[in-house]
Amino acid sequence: MDADAIKQAEQISEGQKKAGASQIDEMAKAVHGAADELQDQMPKAAEFVHAAASRLEQGAGALRDRSIQDLMSGFNDFARKEPLAFFGGALVAGFAISRFLKSSTERSR
Repeated sequence: MDADAIKQAEQISEGQKKAGASQIDEMAKAVHGAADELQDQMPKAAEFVHAAASRLEQGAGALRDRSIQDLMSGFNDFARKEPLAFFGGALVAGFAISRFLKSSTERSR
């Protein structure tokens, strides 16, 4: 692979990383919104959902600030060391994505 191709691949991955961070920020906003809706009926659950949204925001910041290699290494380490937390994060992410998609669909109507 020549230097130009490597540079182009790095630029593409950096653009994708920034786009991903922006999408994660949007998901975090949706999760915070869901937590706000839960606040009256289930305040403790809302607290956990807000905490999950804050972790998403931290993840977006890490995605912006860290290299691809660092991110992959950290992701693999976390999944290996904390499989239950990893699974819980996947569930929260699924909830957030479905909530985000639902609100996007409602806005486009």
